[in-house]
Amino acid sequence: MADSDSPQEGAKGSGPSVRRKQTEKPSSVAPKGTEKPKSAQQNGSRRGKKSTKAARSEQRAALRAAKKKGKEREEQGDGDIDVYMADLVLDDSPPPRPTGTGLVYDDRFKEHYCPIGSEHGKSECPERLAACMEKLQAGGLVDRCTRVSARPASDEEILSLHSQEYLDTLKRSGTLSPDELKELAQSYDSVFLCNESFEIARLAVGGLLELTEKVVKGELRNGFAFIRPCGHHSQRDIANGYSLVNNIALTAKIARTKLNVERILIVDWDVHHGQGIQYLTQDDPSIMYFSMHRYENTSFWPHLEASNYDHIGEGAGKGYNVNVPWNKIGMGDAEYLTVFQQLLLPLAYEFNPQLVLVSAGFDAAEGDPKGEMCISPDGFAHMTHHLMGLAQGKVVLGLEGGYSLEALGKSAAMCTKTLLGDLPNPLSQIKHVSDNALETIHNVTKALKPYWKCFQCDVNIACKEEPIQSEDVSSTTPDVPPPPWDDAAGKAGVGEVTGRLLKELMLSSPPNRTGFVYDERMKLHRTFDHPERPERIARIYSKHQEHGLIDRCIKLETREATAEELETCHLADMIGDIKETSKHTARELIDIQDKFNSTRYSRDIYVHPDTYLSASVAAGCTLNLVDAVLSNQVLNAVGIVRPPGHHADSKLASGFCFFNNVAIASKYAQNKYGVKRVLIVDWDVHHGNGTQRLFESDPSVLYISLHRHENGMYFPMGPEGAVDQVGKGDGQGYNVNIGWNTGNKGLMGDAEYLAAFHHIIMPLAYQFNPELVFISAGFDAAKGDPLGNCLVSPEGYGHMTHMLSSIAGGRVITVLEGGYNLNSIAVSMAMCTRIMLGDPCPDLSPGIPSSCGMQAIYDAAKAHEKFWSSMKDQVGFLETMIFKEDESSTEDNDTIQTDSTSSSNAAPRDAVTSEPSVPERVDEVSSTKAEASSAAGDGDGEDGLKDILEGMSGMNLQQPREASVTTGGAGAGAKEDAVQTQDDVPEDEALGACGVSGETTTPGAEDQLFGSLQETFGPQVEMHAVIPQPWCPHLDSDVGPLPSTGLDVSLPCKDCGDTRENWVCLHCYQVYCGRYVNEHMLMHGLESSHLMVLSYADLSAWCYGCDAYIHNEILIPAKRAAHLSKFGTPGV
Repeated sequence: MADSDSPQEGAKGSGPSVRRKQTEKPSSVAPKGTEKPKSAQQNGSRRGKKSTKAARSEQRAALRAAKKKGKEREEQGDGDIDVYMADLVLDDSPPPRPTGTGLVYDDRFKEHYCPIGSEHGKSECPERLAACMEKLQAGGLVDRCTRVSARPASDEEILSLHSQEYLDTLKRSGTLSPDELKELAQSYDSVFLCNESFEIARLAVGGLLELTEKVVKGELRNGFAFIRPCGHHSQRDIANGYSLVNNIALTAKIARTKLNVERILIVDWDVHHGQGIQYLTQDDPSIMYFSMHRYENTSFWPHLEASNYDHIGEGAGKGYNVNVPWNKIGMGDAEYLTVFQQLLLPLAYEFNPQLVLVSAGFDAAEGDPKGEMCISPDGFAHMTHHLMGLAQGKVVLGLEGGYSLEALGKSAAMCTKTLLGDLPNPLSQIKHVSDNALETIHNVTKALKPYWKCFQCDVNIACKEEPIQSEDVSSTTPDVPPPPWDDAAGKAGVGEVTGRLLKELMLSSPPNRTGFVYDERMKLHRTFDHPERPERIARIYSKHQEHGLIDRCIKLETREATAEELETCHLADMIGDIKETSKHTARELIDIQDKFNSTRYSRDIYVHPDTYLSASVAAGCTLNLVDAVLSNQVLNAVGIVRPPGHHADSKLASGFCFFNNVAIASKYAQNKYGVKRVLIVDWDVHHGNGTQRLFESDPSVLYISLHRHENGMYFPMGPEGAVDQVGKGDGQGYNVNIGWNTGNKGLMGDAEYLAAFHHIIMPLAYQFNPELVFISAGFDAAKGDPLGNCLVSPEGYGHMTHMLSSIAGGRVITVLEGGYNLNSIAVSMAMCTRIMLGDPCPDLSPGIPSSCGMQAIYDAAKAHEKFWSSMKDQVGFLETMIFKEDESSTEDNDTIQTDSTSSSNAAPRDAVTSEPSVPERVDEVSSTKAEASSAAGDGDGEDGLKDILEGMSGMNLQQPREASVTTGGAGAGAKEDAVQTQDDVPEDEALGACGVSGETTTPGAEDQLFGSLQETFGPQVEMHAVIPQPWCPHLDSDVGPLPSTGLDVSLPCKDCGDTRENWVCLHCYQVYCGRYVNEHMLMHGLESSHLMVLSYADLSAWCYGCDAYIHNEILIPAKRAAHLSKFGTPGV
């Protein structure tokens, strides 16, 4: 093998290593990442004459001897780490996969009718069920469902909710004369009865109970009960609004008491408020009732003030009753999906239900004569899809209202189709949300804010007191047809509004669900011990095999990309330079590699004789994914490819990337298939600067990146990843950066990423309405990744994939980018593939987003409010969520926490209950975090490491970590001029597609070594591309006592005076510059044989003797001293 730097070479921030002598067959080249050292005269060294070739040879020989001795001592050492961590391997085997969509229907439901021919009987008529079944039969949906027989509910079951007196009254109705029935019915509001009504009502609720039990027990995945009479208006002792027995509320009660379901979410999208459910559940914190209904300030039935937004529950249930009252007609897909993204989903993730019941009335459908609303059938499908992301997919729909037979049948069929796993059809471009709807959402948010942490936002803006006044800000999306409805849609004829072809409803699905590509040739690009190594894709493929995913997918053909295809994004000269590498030996590639790494933007690149082959196969495989999806061979696709691509631009390879796979594929889709709008979501922890540059002037591609930015001090460094980089020219507004600036607030996890999806990504995706979605799927933000230092779980990636699957008809292509913990990338990508195959979303309790995470989200919305109406709306929502000190709340609301907490199932403050596993109150925040922090702070003593490991041995690794943790960072003590421009940034501070920036620190000492391990990924060192060693033989001999004056991170290099990237020797505490400046610390190590050094950039410790990062309690005093000097607090 050719001479190489450290094992982590190419990972920016790696140590100032000593180059190894060639010891293996020259099959690969390790990256140098720097120009050759300047001479002593050139760099101003005072020791120039001493650094002769002979002297260096002797010094390197001494270092090699030290390494050999250290390795021997290490091999003779004990295996304490392995012993302590032996039980910490995560069992990531997928849970049993429930299958089948249950369908309840019985012809006897038609026997409930109105014997006196009133208007009520004409509306809630038996033909309603016939219309539903006709549409299901026409689409072949009935045969795809599992039939569940209805059975009569018992008296005991009915009495669990209704009174004995009311039950007796209903029973007596079976023997009454027509006149007596009429008299009884008229004693209620909007009710009709026949002699068979109660027995049919008993059968209806029994069928719903039977279906729900099968779903809860895992015998079915989900289901739809086509039942009547409806039930959500019925109360404890009265019938009301066509409802006799409250089907949904009674089912929730039985599920809670008999099936041991601890938290139930009821979503009621019937156009009429389900006041019966509200009255029956409003004091129960184990049931959240969420209703969206027409209200018009009580002028719409049922004419109750209790239907308004300020009725949020009573007693222990305060905060669990949510009313979204519409005060105007014409609300459609835009308004309802906005409610889902802004209100329902954030609440649901915090509540974390175990079962979702839907009062599925379809009288808010476009064309319904009673509702006069405008939800499209596809809109109902999208709402169903998003609910399926909750409660591990345990979703049961029960039919309520709906009085246009055409709209009812079509909408119910679309919901059934979605429950069966078919992805919803694309919506036409979402129109601007009406001002009246925004006002309602604003009011609901304010009413619930004191009770739910998801509505408490702490961002740095001026709070506005006046109501939201939103203007219609139009997107400049090219060639987008106008919305298919207008404000008069509710008044149009049923046939005119719902006359879209039935064949459109049942669009032909591809014969296969998910395709994938994998080619062994992509493993040929390699070097020694580099983070971007062949094992990445090998481990992912192996995990897919282990989970049985390969057999469930269609393996697609692989190929190389042609030069013509590559040239759609890259210059011919760049392609030629990369291709030339295949003609050289490994030794000759050293100089060529220096050429790649000497350019300003091109860092952390290594080359190999097969680099071009691997990179062109990766690009060609991605193009084959496009062919498979857009030719309708598969619905979606997964690319297990490398090398990654999103840092490569038209001129330069960079950040482990040669050809920009996703960008090339986007151009290919447009050129070959005429795709007009492409959405790229990049969740790699590093900003995809190459993709941004390639599309920043192109309005046909919407690029959204979630990444660590750290005010420009995280790779790829500089201003490009900042929020104000919104695109250029015609592409303004089509480049969206959500850049995390974690500072000392902690790193980003599921809570922040899901909040970004709810507030930014999904609203933009719906408004942009793409025809194809790419995910630049880097998994270096995953828990356990040694370079990203973030906290996203595999489950979090699964939920994000599920949300994106609702866009573009499910035409989603996931392409691997970064990720350097071999186990975390394997588990995370396998999770994404499972979701794309249609498996239920796993349980997820993401926690609450940190304030710095919400700041980044708000800033992104603010930067784009002039381009997108959805972002203007989001700015208003987020400003509503800001907690003001003078804002009144609940009586016991002394403090409101806005930063992330570890409460798994947080809930309203007043929710006091003794029942098991009901979400804890906001004001009952556990002190566990503080106690753990205190314990960690004591872990730097003699037995600290052992205590930490012993404590870890009993941890439940399945539990999600906090959404955000407190770590060191650029706090108040940071220098004001810390942010540098691209030209000012030394190459070694640009973290190459990895690492921690010069102005942010790694997590705390113990956390850096064990935090990601204890969460998920066990003790095997080979699972991690980069991880510090917990011990080395040079710690005792080469770490000297800390100077009494402490450390000063601002000191310049002792030889050249440079201040950009310096290291301190931990033996003599002299300061010298790193290898990307003038290599003076390297020279110092060669001359003095002092082996342990500490980076003032990221506070990592490096041992020359072991060629490795080291983290041990012996180093903590020095790290604390450096942190104190850098940030004003001990930190570590």
